[in-house]
Amino acid sequence: MRKGAVAAVAVAITALAIAAVGSSTSANAPATTGYVATGKTPIKLAFSTWNGYIGLVIGVKEGFFEKAGVDVEYTVVEDPVQRFNAFKAGSLNAIATTVDTFSRTNANGVASVMVLGLDASVGGDGIVAKKDITSVEQLKGQTVAVSQGSTSQWLLAYVLDQHGLSLNDVKQTDLTSGDAGAAFVAGSVPVAVTWEPWLSKAEENPDGHVLASTKEYPDIITDEVAFSPDFVKENPDSITAFLKGYAMAVDFLKSNPDDAIADVTDYLGQSPEDVKATMETVPIWSIEDSKKFFGTADSPGPINEIFTKSAEFWKELGETDTVPDPSEAIDPSFLQDFSG
Repeated sequence: MRKGAVAAVAVAITALAIAAVGSSTSANAPATTGYVATGKTPIKLAFSTWNGYIGLVIGVKEGFFEKAGVDVEYTVVEDPVQRFNAFKAGSLNAIATTVDTFSRTNANGVASVMVLGLDASVGGDGIVAKKDITSVEQLKGQTVAVSQGSTSQWLLAYVLDQHGLSLNDVKQTDLTSGDAGAAFVAGSVPVAVTWEPWLSKAEENPDGHVLASTKEYPDIITDEVAFSPDFVKENPDSITAFLKGYAMAVDFLKSNPDDAIADVTDYLGQSPEDVKATMETVPIWSIEDSKKFFGTADSPGPINEIFTKSAEFWKELGETDTVPDPSEAIDPSFLQDFSG
């Protein structure tokens, strides 16, 4: 969460009501009671606008979750504070976001359990700068637009640290990642931490370029779906069905890319060409990719290390007081038991 920010739960609930989208019906879907497949608790999921979440949107729009046996409703809530307040209040039972965000929110008392990986940023997030700033070391003393308490700030801190600097060496201006990119393209700030499509727009700008991106640091920003601990304990069949529906959505994206991408252009506000281009820097994971990232309880995957490192970062920054136990926030069993 942003340091010092307070968001009312009522605001989050209002946002949910405005943006909620339910799954469609299908002749091939199992018998249902209302929207909910018999015996399955509906999943109420929220996330922001990001290319890595397109599999979730496709799964709902094409009815794959319903075919798998569970109703999924998704809501777009851009502000993570509102999103997690709604999650804590029980208006949501699932959230999609990055590992570093989950490490911070778990440390701050909003318990969640990650069960599925969605994507990795391999050039989809980065730091854009004016042409005359040619090295990370030159960021010292510069004004940097970056969303406080966000994945973008985690990326900035990580990159600075790799070059002998820290957040104290730059002047931070708090803007959301999208607004930071827009501000940079407009010439309002000399440096911004943002994501696609703003990285590409920066490269098209004769006065700007991408100074550093997750292409050089491919392991530190990944997106996951997490559920509340109570939901995981009480509704394992719903999570299994969710994974099955998601796998169907990813398969559809691969086999029918034009139809699948048409499902998400309005959600992203991007052209089909832009969506396809961004899939190069934000590849959508298969279930097998996710399995490798999560590992097993006996042999944890990379997700555990990223969770702990980012948690240590938030503690050093003063955003949290503790480093949570990754075994309580990551459950690889659903992936490892998944058989398609």
